[in-house]
Amino acid sequence: MRSRFAKPPILSDEMALQITSMADIFTIILVFLLKSYASVNISPSTGVTIPVAVAEAPQVEALKLEISDHSVLLENKPIDDLNAFRFPPDDLLPNHSSKKINESLQLERKRQELISQANSSVKPDSKILIIADQKTPYSTLKTVLASAAINGFTDYKLVVVTKD
Repeated sequence: MRSRFAKPPILSDEMALQITSMADIFTIILVFLLKSYASVNISPSTGVTIPVAVAEAPQVEALKLEISDHSVLLENKPIDDLNAFRFPPDDLLPNHSSKKINESLQLERKRQELISQANSSVKPDSKILIIADQKTPYSTLKTVLASAAINGFTDYKLVVVTKD
């Protein structure tokens, strides 16, 4: 006959630590922290001085278009030549946009649409980061923004250096 009160099982002196679950938790925490502290890496070309301002919007990853005194770069590739921040007269269109910038942005938009067709979870992005030297005249900036808007890049951000 068995007793109602069974003896407790004998515990060994060594206890096995289950670290798999703990490692999973720490991995999730690490990924969360890295994503929350991630920033966009922008390195302007030599000679480009980004203006200093108070930026309240968080940084975003987007198509990068850079304006310097001698060129316009799209994702660090030269797409148009400038002379002291001025577009060549034959490059300007009546709608105040640039032929060469329009061509490059049209190619980028087509690339985004092809990716979107191949992968339904990816949508064409209307975001564009404008990295301009602090000496860039408004007329040059207006031409770049007009070209971007014509090609569907309407959500633009001007990159500035914060006063931190």
